Amino acid sequence: MQQLLRRVWYFIRQRRFETDLAEELEFHRAMKQQELERDGVPGLEAASAARRQLGNETLAREDARAIWTWLWLQHVLQDMRYALRTLARNPRFTTLAIVILALGIGATTTVLSVAYGVLMRPLPYPDSDRLVSIGEEHPGADAPIQGTRLTNLTYHAWVEAAQTLDGMAVYSVDRHTIGLADEPARISAAAVSASLFPLLGQSPAHGRLFGPEDGRSGAPSVTVISHELWRERFGGRPEMVGQSLIIDGRAHTVIGVARPGFHFPNRDAKLWMPKTVPLVQGSGLKRDVSDFYAIGRLKRGVAVAQAEAEGTAAARSTGPRPFAAEMLFGSGGPVVIRVRPLIEEQTKEVRPALMVLTIGVIVLLIVACANVANLSLSRGLTRQREIAVRAALGASTGRLIRQLFTESAVVALMGGFLGFFLAYLLLRSVPALVPSDFPRVDAIDMDTGTLVIAAAGTILTALISGLLPALRCGSFAMPDRLQWSHRGSSRGEHSDRLRDVLLIAEAALATVLIVGAALLGRSFLQLSRVDAGYDVDNVVTARIYLPTATPERKAEILDTLLIRLRAVPGVLAAGGGNMMPFGESTYFSTLVSTTGAKPTFVQAMDYSVTPGYAEALGLRLRQGRLFSEQDTTDPIAPVLVNEEFMRQWQSVFGHSIVGRRFNKGLARRTEPSEIVGVVANVLKDGPDRNPQPEVYQLQKPGRPLGRELNVVVRTAGGPAVTVSLMRSLLRSIDQYAALEAEPLTQQVATSVSRPRLATIVLTTFAMLAVLLASIGLYGVLSYNISQRRRELGVRAALGAQRSDLIRQVLFGGLARISLGVTVGLALAAALTRLIESLLFGVKPLDAMAFAAGPMVLLPIALVACLFPAFRAASTDPAEILRWE
Repeated sequence: MQQLLRRVWYFIRQRRFETDLAEELEFHRAMKQQELERDGVPGLEAASAARRQLGNETLAREDARAIWTWLWLQHVLQDMRYALRTLARNPRFTTLAIVILALGIGATTTVLSVAYGVLMRPLPYPDSDRLVSIGEEHPGADAPIQGTRLTNLTYHAWVEAAQTLDGMAVYSVDRHTIGLADEPARISAAAVSASLFPLLGQSPAHGRLFGPEDGRSGAPSVTVISHELWRERFGGRPEMVGQSLIIDGRAHTVIGVARPGFHFPNRDAKLWMPKTVPLVQGSGLKRDVSDFYAIGRLKRGVAVAQAEAEGTAAARSTGPRPFAAEMLFGSGGPVVIRVRPLIEEQTKEVRPALMVLTIGVIVLLIVACANVANLSLSRGLTRQREIAVRAALGASTGRLIRQLFTESAVVALMGGFLGFFLAYLLLRSVPALVPSDFPRVDAIDMDTGTLVIAAAGTILTALISGLLPALRCGSFAMPDRLQWSHRGSSRGEHSDRLRDVLLIAEAALATVLIVGAALLGRSFLQLSRVDAGYDVDNVVTARIYLPTATPERKAEILDTLLIRLRAVPGVLAAGGGNMMPFGESTYFSTLVSTTGAKPTFVQAMDYSVTPGYAEALGLRLRQGRLFSEQDTTDPIAPVLVNEEFMRQWQSVFGHSIVGRRFNKGLARRTEPSEIVGVVANVLKDGPDRNPQPEVYQLQKPGRPLGRELNVVVRTAGGPAVTVSLMRSLLRSIDQYAALEAEPLTQQVATSVSRPRLATIVLTTFAMLAVLLASIGLYGVLSYNISQRRRELGVRAALGAQRSDLIRQVLFGGLARISLGVTVGLALAAALTRLIESLLFGVKPLDAMAFAAGPMVLLPIALVACLFPAFRAASTDPAEILRWE
């Protein structure tokens, strides 16, 4: 039965070859006919001679050029029709090649479009290339507040005598409560100087923008709203200009509406209020300092370094830095001014990750092209009979190369169309996939740039995946063409060597992606395992805004809310404080130690909390005790400090810091504060931030915590129930209160969303590269076995065991992959330093990450080798020797 099936298969294969041969002969007859028609185009010579006799050589040449162009197009169409028929007869190869190229082109188009839109697309302002961000820093200092900020000291010293800037503007970002008909709403807003809108080249859609008189002391409260807010909340009514809008309990007159699409400093900003830069108060080291964000516009021809030098000179001309400046920027070297292009400042958090992903996706595209080139080369070598027949019929080497390249170009074109459709779907989903604070998402779009990127990717894949196999398969020596390829002679050494090089390159590049993904994965794990100093499970944090309430009323509402929350079954602890994880509020204080003979000034972040706050947030006690209700009546104010405070100021307070006392402020007080406990460092701004010295002071009942109330609740049940419960309780206490609440676990997940996204994307690229390398290995080994059937049959006939044949095939495949892995590890060692800025707690040459390359690729390669190996071992030598 087995012999009968083999004979049937051999008969089908011979009939298929005869059919292909007949089609090839018909194809060449048509080509010869076209050549005859081309050489003897009716009337061409007569018309050209007539035109020459009339002296019109130009028209004669144009007629000939038009005819030759038409014939060339006919040849191209003929090549494409033949390519489509050939590809249709090999559906598995065609489908696999198109899918591989579509994945490579689609991923490349998506990532490059995102990188271009975020990092390179000009900002939507006139002459945006001259807009810069301005900030100051103290070199070597560990700044408590992150961000590029400027002080009023430097601003006033520089802006009046600036020679390198055409203008400067300042702004600050916050969230405000606006009164609406149904209920208060919280929106993002910015306080901006009057020079901001002219600096950005903006004019109003309705009304006017800010003038120099707006924002001054005693001036009316005014605001400018965004076009989106005007349409969504106020129905786009022109009469809204001039009406009042309640913001944080105060009436503000709407003086203008911004133009559609204007967003600054981010896409969430919905309204703007005027801001003035306060004058410097005080003298010497006790001068008051305020900070803000600042931007400027460079004069034409001015370099960034010139502006930095001028700004640094202005900042240092203000004299010694006061205590308040050191609280903001830390203690370090002399102040320096940093000037950076505004687009770089807006994208600095995501720029390294996007650059790494761009390199990764280009590597993936090269792997895909190498894979298709390898498959095309293997398929081309199996077509030596066809190539030999076409060469015998008179086809030139150039003609063969053109036809083979046309087939690869058709495959690349189909893959390009499918890849562009895939990129279209991915780009539409980018806003939902990236974190909410991802910059310039509105600049990511399907436009001409995307089409150019997709077209360039298609052309590149056509050249890489098609030109090399076409040149190789179309340039066989004539004796090789006349040899039937079934005999597996050694004349294909060069082609085998080329396919091995492509396979090794695939394995090397896949190893680079695996190592990069392993580094980012280990970094993300280290980041997620950082002890933030509190417990996040079953904790809800809430921010309560009472714009119309007095400070006394706020304190009363907070006390009432906490009492009611603690009485709810399932609530384990509840407390309030002006410090919340991932909150924007930051408070500084200067403490005066009374431990020694002389008072010692100590700087730290100063927060106020109520009883139950530490238990609700899950602060970890290291020494001493936490607050209790009895502490509210103690005349000596109890405080908690963190471990960083104890480490920095242990020389002042001594080793046993619990029980030590200090005064708050620059003068001694009659009622000192006493340290009752030490808690773990709380990484307020995220797990990748350095801890700062902190003091938690007990807030007694009846005293307000600030302009907003922060509440922490720990429950035994689900956080969602707690949020709805808090909302209903707050409504029953004050109907004008606005609430923002969410589980703490969600905030922690959001804080690491950017590194998580980079890790997932690069890991996906690595998985695709490994899959493509495995497909390439399987294809090469399968082809090698089909070429060596006679050799394997002879070996089996001479006594080679099944295990010997399996071992030989496995060794050949694993040797290629092992060499590729070795090259990839060396290449990764040179490239991983590019992602050093993205790593947390992991070195670029991490041993475990580099071990992931061979640990992932070699087992998969082993599986890819097993199928061809077992097929080789099952070879029947009698059948092969009979039919070969």
